[in-house]
Order: sequence, then structure tokens, then C-alpha cells
Amino acid sequence: MWRKLLENGKSIALLPSLSLFVGAVFLGMYGVFLLVETLYKAITDPTMRDTTYLSTKFISIMDIHLLSVVLYIFAVGLYELFVDKLNVPEWLKIGNIDNLKAKLSSVIVLILAITFTKKLVEWKNALETLMFGIAVAVVIAVLVFYYKVKESHD
Repeated sequence: MWRKLLENGKSIALLPSLSLFVGAVFLGMYGVFLLVETLYKAITDPTMRDTTYLSTKFISIMDIHLLSVVLYIFAVGLYELFVDKLNVPEWLKIGNIDNLKAKLSSVIVLILAITFTKKLVEWKNALETLMFGIAVAVVIAVLVFYYKVKESHD
């Protein structure tokens, strides 16, 4: 009985997959809302046309949309790993948990780069920006190093 329950328990992965999908849809809609709001403010209020303000807002919107896509990729990945295969593009097919972690790592690098760019555009404190950049670089270096070592062992 326990074996049968565990074998049929793959549907437990439906809940995380569904919740990630719902999160992806919500973030996508929120990103569109922020874009429309930013455009409206820029059109109606001349003080909101400052390039630093607009750059920061648009970078934030890109970040939100990227996170939305990450949640979608994970929703698809969990579903494919534990429930059933989907008709998705080849680059989105997930064969094992390492593929899913690798996709997450590459997206983390991109999100960190966007976050650093946003911090750079805001540029309030040079030392703080430098320290933040170093922290971002260290995280990226560790992720790259981990996957290079893992790749050489596989």
C-alpha cells in the first residue's frame, strides 16, 4: 500500500507547479500594470520624465518580468520532472533536477546583473555601489565555478 501511495503521489508536485504558475501569471500582470503606470506618469507629469527615474522603473519592470518567466520555467520543470511530459520548446524541457538547478543558476546571474545595473543607475554612494558589485560578482563567480566543476565531473 505504501509503495502504491508513493508511486501515485507524483501528483503532489501538481500543487507547487500550479502555485508557481499562478505566481508567474500574477507577476506578469503586475509587470504590465507597472509599465502602464510608468508610461502614464511620464506622459502626464513632466517631472517623471527624468531619465534616472525612468531607467530605474524600466529596469525594475524587466526584473519583474524575468522573475515571472523564472516561475513559469520552474512550474514547467516540476511538472515535467514529477508528473508528465509537456509539449514545450526543446530548451524548456527538463530532464533531471540538475537541469532545473542549472536554469535557476543562469537566471539568478541575469537577475543579479539587472539588480546591479539598477543600483548603478541610482548611484547614491560610490562605496556602497562598489561593495554591492563585489558581492554580486562573488555570487556569480561561485555559481559559475560550481557548474564548471560539476560539468567536469559529469
